[in-house]
Amino acid sequence: MKRVQSLDILRGATVALMVLVNNPGSWAAVWAPLRHASWNGLLFADLVFPLFLFVMGVSMYFSLHRGGFKLSWKMLKRTLLLIGIGLIINWISGIVWSHEWSLASLRYTGVLQRFGLCFGICAVLVCTLPQRSLPWISAGILGVYAAILLLGNGYVYGPENVVARVDRLLVPEAHLYSDNGLDPEGLLSTLPCLAHTLIGFLVGKLVYEKKAKETLLSGVALLALGLLLALWLPLNKKVWSPSFVLVLCGMGTLVLCLLYYLVDERGLWKHYGFFKAFGTNAIFCYVMGDVVAWVMDGSGLHRWYALNAVDGAPLLSFCYAVACVLLVWLSVLPLYKRKIFLKL
Repeated sequence: MKRVQSLDILRGATVALMVLVNNPGSWAAVWAPLRHASWNGLLFADLVFPLFLFVMGVSMYFSLHRGGFKLSWKMLKRTLLLIGIGLIINWISGIVWSHEWSLASLRYTGVLQRFGLCFGICAVLVCTLPQRSLPWISAGILGVYAAILLLGNGYVYGPENVVARVDRLLVPEAHLYSDNGLDPEGLLSTLPCLAHTLIGFLVGKLVYEKKAKETLLSGVALLALGLLLALWLPLNKKVWSPSFVLVLCGMGTLVLCLLYYLVDERGLWKHYGFFKAFGTNAIFCYVMGDVVAWVMDGSGLHRWYALNAVDGAPLLSFCYAVACVLLVWLSVLPLYKRKIFLKL
């Protein structure tokens, strides 16, 4: 099967948006559409990370299919590299932003660490279990996690939340991020992310087999089920609630269906190089988003921005974020033009 262009575009769009959302310059003056929901609810910025996780699941089917769904050293290496790069980013960020060189307060969790755990565990599951069992495993994970949240104050925004309590039990508190006592990329909330990734994998199977109608209906069903479940289990990114998983996977499936139809089937969108440059070197671009932020801080531009970006300057915040995205694009453009794709 030839390369699915729409998948590269969707992956690239999510990476570009992650860089945009993660670099407002000053969190005191973030442009409203780039803000995350404070707790329950769903805003535009909350879509980005989950969509990338969904796309990773879709891409897993294509890459593992080529290898015959057999476990390999390459899978373990990719898992360890994602976790290792995430830890290095956390350490350097601590030095840049807090001037803290000690590893005593190094944050162990993070976005890339979550990618690594989800990839590694899901690779083991899809390579060792019958694929017909994966929908049941996903449903089981979400069911168990829903019960944990309901029985453990899982919708309380504070340290008494079961997600926070389990994370502190498993990881020393000094090595966790604290958002009102919770770590949004902690260990317990990685559990529903496994289901999230497996759903993406199953959607990837439908796309690979060119089952357009089934893919579309799956997206509608996931979205509808998620919205219905949200009546009892609110949409919440910080604890990665089951309704959040279903809604975001449904949205991701529908967006992928639309892009696949426009790009891969009809060839209507010819000018997709900007997002494809991000999508073909996704991890490189994600890391470069942090590098650009560190460089801008060292250049003094960030300090100038922080002095000028008061509460009444959201446009300046947006322009700063866009500048970060463009700098990352310029860094990856030479690789894209030379068809150099860096893979872990």
